[in-house]
Amino acid sequence: MADDPTIPMGDVRQDPDSDRQGAFKRGWTAAVKDLDDGESSKYSEGPPPEELTWDNLGYRLGSIFGETDDDLRQRLFDWCKDKQRRERND
Repeated sequence: MADDPTIPMGDVRQDPDSDRQGAFKRGWTAAVKDLDDGESSKYSEGPPPEELTWDNLGYRLGSIFGETDDDLRQRLFDWCKDKQRRERND
């Protein structure tokens, strides 16, 4: 499992704030754009990043869910934020 390139090697996400939420949404928007027009982005060429950031987490989820309403994106961001907090407190 450690050789799976889709699994990030390290979580380097900073504490979530409005800038991190913006990065998450930018990543998601880039994924939807890549899905819609086939354009390449910083994530569509080469192996996936080994470190998990809010931006590439948004891209990963956007690649899975595609175009969604803002409410679902927000709920997923909040879920990821809560999960990060729980993992850091364990």
